[in-house]
Amino acid sequence: MSAGAAPWQIGVRAARANLVPGLVLQAAAVLFAGAYYFSPSFHALLQHLVDWQNRYGIVFTILTRVVFNGIVPALFCALVPGLHVRRPVAALLFGMAWWGFMGANTHLFYALQAWWWGAEADFATVLLKTATDMLVYSPFYASPIVAVAHLWQDQNYSFRATRLQLGPGWYRRIVLPNQVPGWTFWAPCLLVLYALPTALQMPMSALLGCFWALMCLQIALRTPASGGIAGAASPEPTSSGRG
Repeated sequence: MSAGAAPWQIGVRAARANLVPGLVLQAAAVLFAGAYYFSPSFHALLQHLVDWQNRYGIVFTILTRVVFNGIVPALFCALVPGLHVRRPVAALLFGMAWWGFMGANTHLFYALQAWWWGAEADFATVLLKTATDMLVYSPFYASPIVAVAHLWQDQNYSFRATRLQLGPGWYRRIVLPNQVPGWTFWAPCLLVLYALPTALQMPMSALLGCFWALMCLQIALRTPASGGIAGAASPEPTSSGRG
């Protein structure tokens, strides 16, 4: 965290740093959804993904998260000079286990959203799901546990060192800098995501999270260490992942 900067200011700076890649991914999400609904060949291709999701359920969601949010970013860090991490094997295992866990969370949450608000893709339903995600699930559950988990990783997997960081104001210091850019990126993406069938929302979320992580890592690679922006290298801002 930059000296003298408030957490929300750091979050705004991270959002600005991520603006262009965020807009690119948001546009890609819109094109993806448009192609699904208006291109018969693309629709037929994605139907295989929907069939796999329906057949294997939460196991398929966990596996897509493990691959796209755990393994791919870890390989990217291992292969790109300047992004090597301490204890890469531990980082890989942590990423696989953590994002598998968050995949289960995502699966259950999306299913719960469909039960609460319905599975339709009308404007009111999409808006209700996005609001529930961005204003309840993300700030009060997904973002805090993702932030604490990655804090534990940053503290070299030390529970004692992590506890020392979780004093008064921990949410403001640790969660808020990543929550702000998470809102700016994921809110538009979720409007597109929830317009898709529930079975397609889950792998689509993992794919968006993967590309977002890779772009954030590229930003971190180009950010001078002395003027780094908190949150720029976070693999998944909220439901990060987002979870």
